[in-house]
Amino acid sequence: MELTDSERAMLAGAEGRVVAEALDYIIQLGEAFDAERLVDIVYCHYPAEMGIYSGQVEELVEYAQRGGKVRVPTTSTTLCADLERPLSTGIPPELAELQGRVERAHRSMGVMETYTCTPQQLGFIPPFGSYIACSESSAIIYYNSVIGARTNRGGLFTRYAGITGKYPLMGYLLDENRKGTHHFKVSVPPERLQTIDAWSALGFHIGGIVGSDVPVIEGIKPNRQEWLVSFGATLATSGSVTLFHIPGVTPEARTVEGAFHGQVPKDSFVVTERDLEVVYNKLTTAGVSAPVDFVDLGCPHSTLEQLRELAGRLRGKRISPGVRFWINTNRMTRKQAEYSGYLKDIEAAGAGGKGSEEKEGSDAGAGEKRFGEVQGAP
Repeated sequence: MELTDSERAMLAGAEGRVVAEALDYIIQLGEAFDAERLVDIVYCHYPAEMGIYSGQVEELVEYAQRGGKVRVPTTSTTLCADLERPLSTGIPPELAELQGRVERAHRSMGVMETYTCTPQQLGFIPPFGSYIACSESSAIIYYNSVIGARTNRGGLFTRYAGITGKYPLMGYLLDENRKGTHHFKVSVPPERLQTIDAWSALGFHIGGIVGSDVPVIEGIKPNRQEWLVSFGATLATSGSVTLFHIPGVTPEARTVEGAFHGQVPKDSFVVTERDLEVVYNKLTTAGVSAPVDFVDLGCPHSTLEQLRELAGRLRGKRISPGVRFWINTNRMTRKQAEYSGYLKDIEAAGAGGKGSEEKEGSDAGAGEKRFGEVQGAP
């Protein structure tokens, strides 16, 4: 791999051992995929170490103590606990303590404690065409497809990209790998695509067909952020889609021909309402009269608009006894929802926590709520 003078100096230890080791990992990754050189990245979305994986938190703490510091703006993915209200979901105290150690280590490294799967909702919008290193499948596909930044599925190598500010020029950072592969013509009435679940079903259907390829979708015009987020998330769930093109939406694909870089697609498909119904039937396993004991919303994280809409639906109502109702969002959106008054209606209905019939201060511990909480950092 061709290195610049500054990169060779970094590898030789001019900026310390931790940086040299991190760059060595990045170079090994690039050489494994025949990358010719490294590029500078402008942003990282970092994989938060989960306390549920043995040894991972301890390794992070040690890494931070060794002096690991990120050098580009770096946000973090979700934890397995809401550190502001750990007992509201009944999490074991030792697991919450482990995640608290993660937060302190991230702060030491300069990683921002965002703990969200949707950093774009917090204003982290890298410029079109810029190189970034990103984990979290729903964020990756959104940055690639809607914003036009360039990222691969970063995984744990994202740490080393953040430490060095470098990433190999490979994969979806290259023009030739961003061209469309499959063509989809959506023949569904526009009024049928006015809900998040409809866009989720559409993404799930297409992702199951293309796998890890790049679909080009014609005949749709999503005009709400949450539709695009959910569409991308399900593309990456039923398949492993990292990039999609919607002509007129995706910045680098103004036309169908441009999305395919002038080449012929591998295959073409027409999507109908029947295809969406198949997805609904596949993913709906409970009968109409089956009892509900747990509802979980906000994966990917709920937007402020979604919380506003939910507050309106719950206003004046009460969650049935014995039902847990959790809503997941990031801390900043939760605080704005509280300021805007949406949480008042949501919490009055008993949404969040252990169950609407359980009262404050039960065996969760003195002063800790086990109900009425919108989780801020799950």
